[in-house]
Amino acid sequence: MANSKELTAFKKHFESNTGIDARAFENRTFFHWKRLAFNALHCEELEAITKYIRDTFSVAGKYTHKLPMIVTFDGVLTLTVDEDLIKEFIM
Repeated sequence: MANSKELTAFKKHFESNTGIDARAFENRTFFHWKRLAFNALHCEELEAITKYIRDTFSVAGKYTHKLPMIVTFDGVLTLTVDEDLIKEFIM
């Protein structure tokens, strides 16, 4: 199955801004969550991801469950973002 246009845009934007290769991960059960998966990350990559999240998605004083998260999903470390944020901040 091909990736959604939101996941494709997210992956391209992430890799071009961080230099970190990621595997696109889409789960049709939770279709609105777009995930980039990593096998392992070292400190500099974690810092680059933190900077990427702040630079791309930060809205001062706003908290929402839709904000980007680094979580495990199906046993894999992922950067997970709601597709609405990808549409708003990347596309």
